[in-house]
Formats: sequence, structure tokens, C-alpha cells
Amino acid sequence: MSKKVVLDIDNIKIESNKLLNSLNDEASINAYYLLKNIASINDNSSISRNNFECEDISPLDYLEKDIIEEYRIYLKSHNKSNSTIKDYVNESIKFYQYIIEKKISINVLGIADVENYLSTRNSKKISNNTYIKLINCTRSFLKFLFSREYINKDLTSSIKIPTKVESIKEVLSDIDIQKVKNYLEDRKEKYKFENRRDSIIFYLGIDCGLRRQEIINLNWEDIKFNEEQLSIRKSKGGRNRIVYFNSALREYLYSYRKVTGKYNGAVVRGVRGKRITKCSLQDIVSRIFKESKTNRKNLTIHSLRHTYAERLRRRGTDISTISKLLGHSSLETTAVYLHSNKDDFKRAVL
Repeated sequence: MSKKVVLDIDNIKIESNKLLNSLNDEASINAYYLLKNIASINDNSSISRNNFECEDISPLDYLEKDIIEEYRIYLKSHNKSNSTIKDYVNESIKFYQYIIEKKISINVLGIADVENYLSTRNSKKISNNTYIKLINCTRSFLKFLFSREYINKDLTSSIKIPTKVESIKEVLSDIDIQKVKNYLEDRKEKYKFENRRDSIIFYLGIDCGLRRQEIINLNWEDIKFNEEQLSIRKSKGGRNRIVYFNSALREYLYSYRKVTGKYNGAVVRGVRGKRITKCSLQDIVSRIFKESKTNRKNLTIHSLRHTYAERLRRRGTDISTISKLLGHSSLETTAVYLHSNKDDFKRAVL
């Protein structure tokens, strides 16, 4: 015998949207299930909109197949990184929810439906590069749907990708780097060992070239102190690589590990001791730039990685080696990180 439950539709919608914006894949999928249930409710029902009774049925019963979860597994089987999977799954949920809301049967999905969806998303005045990322995510989901025969036509070829606008890649000068170091040595801490932790973040960027997510994912088990190397596991594109660190970072890591008593799990943690989030990490670096008087318009956390590549180039490191240290799959990608200036041009011809 099924039991009766009373649900508040408006509150469910609010909580579902919160989940959709969560960083957690599982939470996003749960939100998708909730919204799917809401969409199945007949608006013409005589039952009160805010308080109604429904059969206590599992959300999975509303789906012929668990497409979103199947898509997540599909991405994982193609060796996509966890951060890529999260972004693509979240976008697929938004796209699939749009289909549900518009009452479009997925087996008759057409290019006009896709274009209307993209137009709706783009009307929110997102940047050109963010729109390109949205299109790539949508194309990936459509490719999956076609490969599994959920749709009978490959729609990806009809979706044009705008030209990417290359933003100015800012790097830190030697003077900037010294300003940051001085700032982190003298800054009054808000809580214990804050300066040591933030120095580690800074050095992991400019001396090891780690991406934001790689800093977040780094565990103490990935560090070999005797060999002064870090093991970067399953990063962008699912690739692993080894990078090396200098004596300055080694001392910071040693002392930080000793005073915090953490010998396993996440190296960089937030105030409450948990693995740091993307937003918190970005806020930390932004604060460093601002308070050390090095802040500029196009200076971001990724500028630390660009600075690492540029310093290697100035030392005469060949582009192939730089590419491997950065974890790039092609030299063309690495070339974007290298910043020639007038002094370099003079040395080339004089």
C-alpha cells in the first residue's frame, strides 16, 4: 500500500534550483529528478497548487531511462576529468530540463529546438567565451544522444561555434612576485597559518604551474619530498604528469604539514579544515593581488600558471619541455602561454 505525502511545490522548486547550482554532481542530478517530478504534475488538477497529495513514487519511475546518469558514465568512459564531467553534466541537466518544460519529445528533437535553447541562454548576456563553452557542452550531449539513438539525427554539425576571443594574458613581473612574497610574510593573519597556506597556493602556481583544480585536488600523498616532485593525477583531459618544486616551496610544505598535523588528504584546505572550493581559492588569490598592490584588470588565478610558463621560457627552456610540464596535449596550446616582448625581438636579430 502506497503512503501519502504532502509537498510544497514552490519550496521544492526553490530547493531544486539551489541544487542545480551546486558544485556537486549528485546534487545536480537530484535536482533534475525533483524538477522532472514537478513537470509531471498536471497543472489543471483540482488539487491545491501549494499543498497536494501524490503517490510516494521513486523519481526514477518517471523516467524511461536515466539519461543524465548514463551521460555521466559516458563522459567518464571517455576519460574526461572530474571537473569537465561536472560542467558537462550540469549543462546537460539544464538542456534536458528545457526540453521537459517545452514539452518536446526527445525522439523528435530538432535543430530549431536546440537553437531556441541556446538563444534563451545567450539572452542573459553571457560572454562570448562562456557561450562557446555552453555550445561545446551542448554539442557533447547531442553527440551522446545520437550515439545512443535517443535522437535519429546528428545535430552537432548544424551548430556553429563562434570564434573565440583571446583575452589578454597577464603575467606577474619579478617586481610583482617580490611584492606578493613580502605581503605574505608581513600580513596580519585572520587565523592560524593562513599566510603559510596562501604562500603554498602562490608557489604552486608560479613555481609548479598548477591549474586551479589541480591545486584543489592535490593531496599530501601526491608529494615526494625526497625527490621534490608532485604527482598530478587525472587532470584536464584525464592526463597524469610529474612536476618539480624548489627548496622554498619544500620548506613551506614541510612547515605547514607539521603545524597543521595533516599528513594525508587535501593539502590546501579552507577555514573549516575541508578541501578548499573553487570560489574560495579564487577569492584568496584575488585578495593577494589586491592587497599586495599588484592587481590589474586581467590578472587572475590562471595568471600564476602563465607566469610559470613565461619564467621557464626566459630561462631558455624549450617549448616541448614546457608543454610537458604544463600537461598540454599540443604545442599550439603551449604557445598561447608564451609572451614575447620587444626585448625578445631585439635579442633575436641583434
